[in-house]
Amino acid sequence: MSSTPPRYRLVIFDAIDDPKELRDLISNATGAHPTDAVQWLAKAPGVWPKELDEAAIRTLLDGLYEFGVAAEAWRIDQFPDLSPPRTIHRAACLDDGLRIEGLRGEPTHWVPWDRVEMICAGCVAADAGRARGTPFWPSTVVSGLRAIALRKPRPFAVGGRSQRTPRDPVGEVLVVRRDPRIVFRFVENQMNYAYLGDRLKESAADNFPIFLADLCARSAQAFLTDSTRALLERRECGENDFPSSQAILEHATLQLLWSWYRRDRDSRNRSLLEDPTDPDVATDVDAESP
Repeated sequence: MSSTPPRYRLVIFDAIDDPKELRDLISNATGAHPTDAVQWLAKAPGVWPKELDEAAIRTLLDGLYEFGVAAEAWRIDQFPDLSPPRTIHRAACLDDGLRIEGLRGEPTHWVPWDRVEMICAGCVAADAGRARGTPFWPSTVVSGLRAIALRKPRPFAVGGRSQRTPRDPVGEVLVVRRDPRIVFRFVENQMNYAYLGDRLKESAADNFPIFLADLCARSAQAFLTDSTRALLERRECGENDFPSSQAILEHATLQLLWSWYRRDRDSRNRSLLEDPTDPDVATDVDAESP
């Protein structure tokens, strides 16, 4: 039996109005440089990037409580790990559940709708387009002159310096199932939407919102993130953009933790209302969705 002391991850669910107020608390408890502490707090909500011991976690939770900041700690062996998600190219939203399919349409996984725990969708920045301009090799005369000078021939680029062509963000949705916990990843332009049948549109950009609406409508018990609701309401991509697939995965982890935190908080508050004399029930710090 291991005697190694447990290590923890700190999760902050609130945005911090004035990071400098918490600078000393975070810096002293974690050993981080004060500047690094302020920079991280300015990006909160989030998960502190390093593991901490129990003494540091207790100091942080007590201090954050005094400042009215919603936070909690997770043992590293219990912290939810959503990576790597399974990228899916074929799926069907049926009456009783989500059917994951192989490339030939064969069923490979079945998710009852009451097992869908969370849906996190957003617009993810697409990879930059190919560089403009086609290189060509110099003539044999130039190559010969370079050979005399012991220099290798190099290709020239047509049209001067190459440029990158930006592409529009691409819709992406992460579906987290419970018991067992598995994360499925669906990318707008990598999906086969054949299950839509008569509702099938000409482009992936038109089919993806229908697929997302089907997922959310049937997953009645699932937690929907704010970015998911924004896509459902057809808002323009903007504040719900993510720079990468890793960024939306990290956001999904934070949102999953928030959904559990809110559920437990609401349960404790209901217990307090039912029995306000119970000394084991304590009120919690209220918080907005991270």
